[in-house]
Amino acid sequence: MGRGSTGSTSRAPNKEPALRNVLHLRSIRVAAVIAVVSGTAGLASLTALTSSAEADPSSVSAYAGVGADVTQDLYAGLTGASPAPPAATTTFFTPLHSSAATNNKVIASFDASPPGGSTTNPGCITTKLGGPSFDRPNSTTAGLAALLAAVNGTLWQNTSASCTGTGVNVTGQIDFARAARGPKTAGTTLTFVPYGRDAVSVITFDHGTGHLATLTTAQLTALYSSATGTSTIGGDTVYACLTLAGSTPRTNLETAIGVSDATANIAANAAGCNGIQQNSGDNFYAFASTLPAGSDAVIPISTGSWISQANGVAVDRSSAARAGGADLAAIDALGKPYTGTAPHEAANTTYYQSTQYGYNLFTVLPTAKVSGFTKDSALVSLFVGATSALCSTPYQTVVNQFGFDSLTPAEGTCGSTTTTGNG
Repeated sequence: MGRGSTGSTSRAPNKEPALRNVLHLRSIRVAAVIAVVSGTAGLASLTALTSSAEADPSSVSAYAGVGADVTQDLYAGLTGASPAPPAATTTFFTPLHSSAATNNKVIASFDASPPGGSTTNPGCITTKLGGPSFDRPNSTTAGLAALLAAVNGTLWQNTSASCTGTGVNVTGQIDFARAARGPKTAGTTLTFVPYGRDAVSVITFDHGTGHLATLTTAQLTALYSSATGTSTIGGDTVYACLTLAGSTPRTNLETAIGVSDATANIAANAAGCNGIQQNSGDNFYAFASTLPAGSDAVIPISTGSWISQANGVAVDRSSAARAGGADLAAIDALGKPYTGTAPHEAANTTYYQSTQYGYNLFTVLPTAKVSGFTKDSALVSLFVGATSALCSTPYQTVVNQFGFDSLTPAEGTCGSTTTTGNG
């Protein structure tokens, strides 16, 4: 399938040597391997095999990744299955693996927002069998900080909600980070390898009037600059809601509309809907649905996250919102951020190509592992270069099914190693 496709019958190549490594993964990842061996892998949707399955797969040899919640479900799919129970159904995929020449190594991805938990109380993880328990990195920023600690040999601890209460040495415990943004701190310790593109959008709830079906950047700027946290749009009073401080949807929207976080924070506090769990339409709807007729609300979200939830390949945190009439608004002349209808939604390439609302997604690697004497050939085979596993057509199809777009030449080259930073 092509760019932005969402079909459910295509299959990535079934290469059995890769399964030897995958069998080290426990729980739902093992179920995915069984599906591959039995010929039911690819994009076939199957009922979950066990109610005790977990999303976090400690492993003997898999490369461990942490970071952004925006792409946690995609990477779960790349390890073999998403979403993990308690979802009613799980979609099984051929696990991403390195080349036969590099021993078909696979990845293990650890959610930022674990099943039954949240990014505000993420708990601890153990990424390698026999390794230490440490704070679960609960965002892009935390994932990058934890990877940097693993590279530098410093101690890692979440800045809030620490389950250890102290720093932990994570050397050898984290191999890559999921990032929904490029570097903010200059440096060369980490290499940001692009593979796809997301776009920030806004969920709207207007009681079905359609008054917020189309918004402009100017309207959003005025709304999030308002000291009262409200603005009049289409004759309705609209409330400015925000996700958790530092979350990718929040910071990306603020950048897109040219409003500082301090200013937007004042607006959301005044509106009474600040600090809502990111990428959860249902948490937003719990507030918005209580507003009387004539009062509406908006909140930023990752478009890819919205699509993947609607398509049933991600943990669905927005089902009640969709059922209640919440939707993504078209902005300016870009059109609606997605095309199609659930469960076959896809990225609207025009919207994603916007330099204002679109942004690249990255797998972040230790620069020392990318080239030179310390190069890790299997890690490179997975992520680096246009011919890497993640940049190949079968896995780009998976990227598209999770609501993300493949890169155009103007946006960057899949697998490029030209972007570096320290966080």
